[in-house]
Amino acid sequence: MRRLVGIVAAMCVAAGAATAQDARKVLETYKGNFDKGSLDVKIQILQAAAADPAAKELGPLYLQAMEFVLANVPLVQTDIRFRQLAGIAAGQVARIGYAPARTALWLLYEADTETGTRISAANALGAVGAGDPEVIEHLNRFLETQNALFAAGKGSDRQVVPVLLRALGRLGDPSSFPSIFTAMALGYSAETTQAAKDSLFAVKGDFRELLAGVVKAGRPAEKLQALQMGVESERIPDADEAALAEHALDVGLHTSAPDVPSRALLREMRVLAARSLHDRSSPRTSQLLVEHLESTIAEADRGLADAGALIEAVSALGAVGTGEAAVRLTQYLARINAGTEKGKGYDEQVTGTVIENLGRLADKVAFDELMFTQYLNYSNAIKTAARAAIARLRW
Repeated sequence: MRRLVGIVAAMCVAAGAATAQDARKVLETYKGNFDKGSLDVKIQILQAAAADPAAKELGPLYLQAMEFVLANVPLVQTDIRFRQLAGIAAGQVARIGYAPARTALWLLYEADTETGTRISAANALGAVGAGDPEVIEHLNRFLETQNALFAAGKGSDRQVVPVLLRALGRLGDPSSFPSIFTAMALGYSAETTQAAKDSLFAVKGDFRELLAGVVKAGRPAEKLQALQMGVESERIPDADEAALAEHALDVGLHTSAPDVPSRALLREMRVLAARSLHDRSSPRTSQLLVEHLESTIAEADRGLADAGALIEAVSALGAVGTGEAAVRLTQYLARINAGTEKGKGYDEQVTGTVIENLGRLADKVAFDELMFTQYLNYSNAIKTAARAAIARLRW
């Protein structure tokens, strides 16, 4: 029995060796014929190779075809047969996953700006470019260039961009995330925007960290969208969502913007970040929410923030539950009291929210100012709220 098994094994090895020899012979035959054939014959050879049962072993032939096209780049513009040859070769490289052809594919992509060629090359690069930092960097830079052209209104190849995005999604390299995100945010067609979104979720790595990178380095509109995506995504646990929001609040508070629209976007990001930090109690969160309230008060004084923004900032700080929060909200109530005493008027909702959150914090530091509201020209509702807050103070 053992002898029989040994004989069968030996026969399998011999058959495998014969098969390998046959495949090499077939490949060399194709390559030799390709080398000496006319351009029309070369195309026929590739078409025949694509239909050959041994097509998976013919990667070097397809690489040879692309190298032939690259050696004749000046003729590509005047003879469409070169593009036909390149298209067949790129398609087969993608089909069989022949990685050694990736450098030639990129060179082909660069050499011929024709949309069809670039679509074929990009598709193939998505299939074989994984693990090649140089190819991925080239694709990233090309997408960045297309994004810049589109943003400047100078036009970009809108047929190639969605194909390129899908290719980068297949490759899944974290370095591609910023340029893919920009493509999603720029306002390309619905197809391209969806391709960008799908590719973002295909990128490997910590999704929160990738979004945090956009919050840090992206344009103001991208910063806001990155936070929105993080808050809405089911891929990010609550703790990570809060960490992203804290990072976004920090960036929003400490990033200068050169124009009014950008400053408005940063304010919107701060509001969303503060809202997302409810019930997250830490010294760092408390410090940032104090800064956020101070900035929002200053913006309201200049007419840049409304009562709703103030209410959100107060509520976020009240929810953090720290002594620092109680001190700052008490200071804000003192300011409102001073203005009311001088007859400047007050906002009922904002004042009520400050008092409500001081009651929630229950810190005796607020006692004096809460008591002072009883002697000022506030509504009965405000005075009732202040008495309820006082009743909750801890002594």
